[in-house]
Amino acid sequence: MTLEAPQTVRSAGWSSRLGLFSVALLLVTLVLHRFFSLPTPLAINLFLTGLAGAGLALLIGVAALARIWFTGQPGAGGAALGIVMGLSALAGPASVVLAHHDLPWISDVTTDTANPPAFSALAARAQGANSATYPGRKSAQLQAQAYPDLRTLLLDRSPEEAFDLVEEALRRLRWHVIVEEPPILGKDAAPGIIEATEQTLLVGFTDDIVIRITGDATSARVDARSASRYGSFDFGENAQRLRRFLAEVRARAEVTPSAAAAAAAKKKKPGKAAARELLKRQKGRDQQKAESRNARRPSRSGAQRAPAQKDWRPW
Repeated sequence: MTLEAPQTVRSAGWSSRLGLFSVALLLVTLVLHRFFSLPTPLAINLFLTGLAGAGLALLIGVAALARIWFTGQPGAGGAALGIVMGLSALAGPASVVLAHHDLPWISDVTTDTANPPAFSALAARAQGANSATYPGRKSAQLQAQAYPDLRTLLLDRSPEEAFDLVEEALRRLRWHVIVEEPPILGKDAAPGIIEATEQTLLVGFTDDIVIRITGDATSARVDARSASRYGSFDFGENAQRLRRFLAEVRARAEVTPSAAAAAAAKKKKPGKAAARELLKRQKGRDQQKAESRNARRPSRSGAQRAPAQKDWRPW
């Protein structure tokens, strides 16, 4: 008489297979989108499919493990693997959502909500992407509550100088510049405009940025706007991007003297050099006078120089 081996719980095997497939799908999609230009809409759908599969693998694994616990059937290893794969795939997105749950549900942020800079070269969006038009008053109110520090940057520079500072800041931030239009002063005045893009670090979603520089001969206003191409929730990424940009421009302004300051320093520098040269000449003249006086003074003999000795006699 032979004893039949207990039947393995089939759901445990399905849990492990589904978990492994979901994790592999997420990793492949991440690599293809970040480094090989996989279209973002397709990548989003694949990400959602992978997360859904991971969640299903987790549920099936838990159910299989509970059945194994009560019946004693084999298959605990497969169920455990499915649970681990499901948790590993869902842990990252879940932690990000929990860390940013208190942020507003917006994906377009600007330093000037009353008159936000407008996209031109980057206004054309693919089907299914967010509109390039600023969302409006509701988004502005949510931004004001969550990011009150995002305001217009005022500089004691001309718009041309401010434009140069912004260009240097973008080079240091390594944003991909699409359009650069320097500001124009005078009768045909026009603001300086820079449009650029940046990819998020991990997933590689592309966000659009537009910067506007206005002002007069002595002061400039720098406004910026950062918007996600896809999705209605940006996890605070656009606000952080504008903070990095504003901080970099301020840093450039602190280490770069303005044109007025450079001109003043240039004027002062020759004056100091002239003063040093005048002092040097005066010392030279004094030395020449001293040498001349010494040359005209008659030399005295040893007898003249020595005091006359009295002929002293005791008598």
